[in-house]
Amino acid sequence: MYQEIPLDVTIILVAGTAAFVFLISFLVGFLFLYQKKQIQNIQEKASLKAQFEQEILSSQNEIKEETMKYISRELHDNVAQMLALVKIQLNNAAAELPANAQIGQSKEHLNTAIMDLRALSKTLNTDNILHEGLSNTIKFELQRIEKASGISIEFVEKTTQPSLNVKQEIIVFRIFQELMQNILKHAQAKNIRVCLEEHEKCFKIEVEDNGIGFDFDEKLKKKGFESGTGLANMVYRANLLGGSFQVLNVKSGGSIAVLLIPHTT
Repeated sequence: MYQEIPLDVTIILVAGTAAFVFLISFLVGFLFLYQKKQIQNIQEKASLKAQFEQEILSSQNEIKEETMKYISRELHDNVAQMLALVKIQLNNAAAELPANAQIGQSKEHLNTAIMDLRALSKTLNTDNILHEGLSNTIKFELQRIEKASGISIEFVEKTTQPSLNVKQEIIVFRIFQELMQNILKHAQAKNIRVCLEEHEKCFKIEVEDNGIGFDFDEKLKKKGFESGTGLANMVYRANLLGGSFQVLNVKSGGSIAVLLIPHTT
């Protein structure tokens, strides 16, 4: 026959079950809150790290730009002035010795040196970048490089006003300068094509050369004198802007460097 469970036992069973359910719920809730807190801590640490790196980048950039400005002023105010004085002396010598062909050649070389020096002085000074804008500054830099190196450079501009703020423009231009110096030093290129593009979500600079090419990932791994310090620096700066930098080999020879900077919202 069916035996009725005593009331006190029923109460104990119900209370035990409720306590067990409460304990499980408490443990689940505690684990959920703990996990949520851990995720928040990780996110906060990542945010602090990103802020710290941004501050370091900002400080490094300020120091670098101040140094650039100082060098620019020295080149313009002192070196260029000294060369101008030498030019005057050559003009006087040419007037006294008009038949001396070497003086005329020296004057031509000196004029070229003065113009190149003034052009270099402009690209070193941040104020010129801010005044002219990124596109015009890149165009001016390419004209200077083409004239100095003899390399044929094609410039394609698919945007006139890149959607970048002032700090981004300065950093992007310095990345571009370092990239061009790498090409001039190592690529053995005869032709370079630079393309500026404005996309819906990002600004893009693509630089293609017909040089010897190299393994981008392998170069980044190397240490010492063979290390890709310049490449690593470009990648680092691009990442801190939320963007990316990479170099791809071209089957026909040479390489294509791509810098992508997302639009800020």
